[in-house]
Amino acid sequence: MHPARPLHCLLTALATAALAACGGGGGGSSPSDDPAPPPAVTSKFTQKAAWTFALPAAGESVCYDFDARAAANCTGATWDVKVVSGGRSAELFTNSGASGSGAGGAFGGPFVHTWSELQRWNDALVDPQAGAIPAALYAPDAARGVFGGSNSIQSAAFEYDLNGTHQLHPNFRVFLITTNSASADIGGAAGPVFALQLTGYYGGPTGAASGWPSFRWIDTANPGTVRKASVNASEGWVYYDLASGSTTTASGSWHIAFNRYSVKLNGGVSGKGNVAGFLATTPEGFYGADGTPVVAKFNAVANLEATLADLTGSLTGPRTPSAWIKDAVGSQLSPAYTGTYPGALNYGWYSYYPTEAAAAVVGLGQHQLKAHPDAAALVRSGEGNSYARMHLAGIQYAPATPAHSGAQTWTFEFEVQPAPGR
Repeated sequence: MHPARPLHCLLTALATAALAACGGGGGGSSPSDDPAPPPAVTSKFTQKAAWTFALPAAGESVCYDFDARAAANCTGATWDVKVVSGGRSAELFTNSGASGSGAGGAFGGPFVHTWSELQRWNDALVDPQAGAIPAALYAPDAARGVFGGSNSIQSAAFEYDLNGTHQLHPNFRVFLITTNSASADIGGAAGPVFALQLTGYYGGPTGAASGWPSFRWIDTANPGTVRKASVNASEGWVYYDLASGSTTTASGSWHIAFNRYSVKLNGGVSGKGNVAGFLATTPEGFYGADGTPVVAKFNAVANLEATLADLTGSLTGPRTPSAWIKDAVGSQLSPAYTGTYPGALNYGWYSYYPTEAAAAVVGLGQHQLKAHPDAAALVRSGEGNSYARMHLAGIQYAPATPAHSGAQTWTFEFEVQPAPGR
């Protein structure tokens, strides 16, 4: 409003939320000085569901379909989340990959996002901070072994989105891969033992296509010969024979296989071989004392050359054969626990209290669980066309002596982004 105009014009303008023409020619009106309100943002998470169940006996499973908002048979593509009982505790899985025939998966897990954080999301494929999420990052359940980690993509070899660009960055860790997990020897007497580094994730004709892991390796019996390769793992599993340095098939002779950033070995649940792995070393400078990635180090252009000595130098293997890690079925929803006995062990969705002293701090009995309601995850449905954010609202014990022997009742809560048109 121009300061020279009469006061009664100012009052009129404020009362009518428009600028009246006071003493000016033309008799028209001017647009409001106030900016237009921002368009309303509508969340796609439009449905809610709650799943309450009694934890079954050890080894048994229960499943849930969050689209139907009902318990489901643990077969086919309609179930979305599976709970497999361990007796006192449980693991969670999605209807995908090694766990089911569906097209499900999970983005992150209970250590990555909090329920409070996910309440700010309006779309399961758009991070409000970093922008659109590639659908491929809803990772299917897969065999997990030495290459599995506790970060947002459950990888021990890559870190994700350090620069806000949704890219993967190798950490150049050295993994030992044995062909005879019955022996701790890495000198070659008990069979070949390879040392391998993942060195990149982008390649192909343009050099920038994702899902092209590159790696280099040695036979520890001949550390002077470094071999290198890159494979197109953007459309499914690629099987690789480290002895011959060539790709092969699932029924052929292979040691390691790649599917985008997922890695498995020919042993355990992944294959008929006796291959297993061991994390030998992490090059200096990539992680802080608290385990947080050091972004400047990951971005250093000289990493490939600077970490070669970690691969070809002196390597320490497992002390006993049992320290070799064979592949087992893994899921983003069941990350490795944190914590140290005799204190509480944090499994993401809940903590387990193995001793009376640890349990007493939170008012529980020995061997009981306490839910973490603010731990959360994003899950894609078994049909592959809907999503949900979920958290464990609570775990209740029926009265019993000892307290941990009481029947457990678990409650998960979901907020669902239904399939388009539903």
